Amino acid sequence: MTRPQNPQTRMMVALILGVTIYGLAMGTTYPLLGLLLSDRVSGALNGLNTAATGLGLMTGVVLVPGLARRLGAGRAAQAGVGLLAGALVALAFLRDFWPVFAARMILGCGAGLMFIVAETALNAAAAPERRGRIMGVYTAANALGFVLGPAMIALMPDRPAALLLVCAAIALMALIPFAAVERPVSRLVVSGSGRHIVSALTAFPLAFGFLFIASMIDAIAISLMPVIMLDRDFDVSQAVLLAAVFHVGLVIGQPLIGLALDGAGRRRTVLGCCGLSLACTLPLVYGSGMGFWPVAGLMLVWGGANYGLYTAGLALIGDRFRAEMLTAATAALASVYALAAVIGPAVAGGMMNALGAQGLFGAAAVVYLTALCGGLWLFRPVEPEWQKHQIR
Repeated sequence: MTRPQNPQTRMMVALILGVTIYGLAMGTTYPLLGLLLSDRVSGALNGLNTAATGLGLMTGVVLVPGLARRLGAGRAAQAGVGLLAGALVALAFLRDFWPVFAARMILGCGAGLMFIVAETALNAAAAPERRGRIMGVYTAANALGFVLGPAMIALMPDRPAALLLVCAAIALMALIPFAAVERPVSRLVVSGSGRHIVSALTAFPLAFGFLFIASMIDAIAISLMPVIMLDRDFDVSQAVLLAAVFHVGLVIGQPLIGLALDGAGRRRTVLGCCGLSLACTLPLVYGSGMGFWPVAGLMLVWGGANYGLYTAGLALIGDRFRAEMLTAATAALASVYALAAVIGPAVAGGMMNALGAQGLFGAAAVVYLTALCGGLWLFRPVEPEWQKHQIR
């Protein structure tokens, strides 16, 4: 009985390891490029440049079906690794607005190819009763890169080119795990079509809505949180570290949220994440004089609770969809993530100019309050069979 599971477990480990590279690339480029451009362009243009990654992700969504049919899903993911590494090398030497914008689009496209394939394969391989925990480990591993990236910037704030070249070299290492599981991944990921993506979105709109919130806040946090905290009179190192602490919460929180998804149920966990996020943002609206450590504590909890909505969304998609519809739903997830990555930083950059950090935190609180109220009234996912007797 255990022999068939061993290759599957190895495949899951390889995919999680490979996508951790994606987290490192994003976790370094988002805050680093945001800081580099902050002295050259306005907050709105800085947010617009950050949105280029989301536009690249959308491009990846368009390319995945065709590449998966021609090359196989496993090789499509490896092509994504190559695009990601090439973009990082280019970003090490680019500083002007539009060249950086173009390179970030390529980076986003490569990342999209990687994580659409990886998330589809993981969901297809996961047993329903363990899906929450598997997705929790996956999102925690992904978030680890978002912790290491800002921490590396804090340690080497004056060497951006070297940091990006190191990230490119590490990104190429992701070819090893992706190549090792190319065949089983290609068997699990059934290529869909654009029509299926629209069908997935309309079949489960609230789940994708929660995914949008998690992705939007996370994109703002990793790209603009250092700039936001500079507005709160923290120095550069403290501002970058607060962004890192936000993502430490992701790493710590997602395995716990995965356990809650499998134990307490999907709906309770989603609503709990909304409530915790609201409780963390409200003090940030009114506490403009808060010191580093109280703010860091709020960031820790907020990061874990907010991204718990993404972890829950992955599990919900795996519960609801199969075969080509699962691939389409994961592509829809990537589209939602990309749209959030475009809209979030661009809107937040403009709000920073108009309202400052306090207004930005206030807007986030309103979003969570709306999601919590809407979820209480409308969100009724199909809970897994073993939980139905516990959840009414």
